[in-house]
Amino acid sequence: MAKLKIQKTANGITVDSYVSPTTINSNYIGGVGGNEDQTIPTIRIRYLRDTGGAVDTGYILAQKGSQKFQVNNTSEANTTVVTLVNKTSTELTAANTATILANAMIIAGANVANIGTGGGGYTDNRAYAYVTWASANVTGNAYPGIGHQLNAGAGGLGTGFPTGNVTVVAINSQTNVTVSVATQTITTNAAGRMSLTESFNVKRISNKYVWEWDNSKWRYWMSNPYNAGTTPLSSQPEWQGVVFVRVDNA
Repeated sequence: MAKLKIQKTANGITVDSYVSPTTINSNYIGGVGGNEDQTIPTIRIRYLRDTGGAVDTGYILAQKGSQKFQVNNTSEANTTVVTLVNKTSTELTAANTATILANAMIIAGANVANIGTGGGGYTDNRAYAYVTWASANVTGNAYPGIGHQLNAGAGGLGTGFPTGNVTVVAINSQTNVTVSVATQTITTNAAGRMSLTESFNVKRISNKYVWEWDNSKWRYWMSNPYNAGTTPLSSQPEWQGVVFVRVDNA
């Protein structure tokens, strides 16, 4: 796999800002590493340099292996080499581990509800919940994924959504999932006004594609998730349906 391009600016000249001149809806496909202070957005990475320390938010200086990168933080103070792991940034505990987030779906209106005593074996309503939505409210990939995280939207639009690492553990339908949550009382939101994002931790990243930890492969860019509405053949991977996930960027 070719090494990730790194955007650089010197003497007022910026190079390697894009993978190619190809755009869809005025958005360039793919992405590059490099300092976040430059005009064109670059891939954001979160990493832990020291065990027991604080997680840094930073950018990629160079690729050192398929899952290994030299990185620096936004204060230009913590250069190190890190390895991607299948954890969210709040779960990083080992030194020199890192995570890159990809957003596959934005849900404009969602409901959350207690499971109670039902739920196909997920009967603890303080450890699991149902999340449902209407397909018309989805931007991006239309199908939720096992192991993906659901996060509350910005600006208070996710108020009432469970806190902590909310992970999809069962797919009941295209618009209904069971999630695991930190033990808490789930407040039902019947109005369907929550804004959510569905994301996954990146296992590998190139200039045009990202891979999940089950090796599912996706096209990506730096804009919101996108779905052209084309259904792939049963013999094709889902990304051939012209779906773009959004890699977290600065």
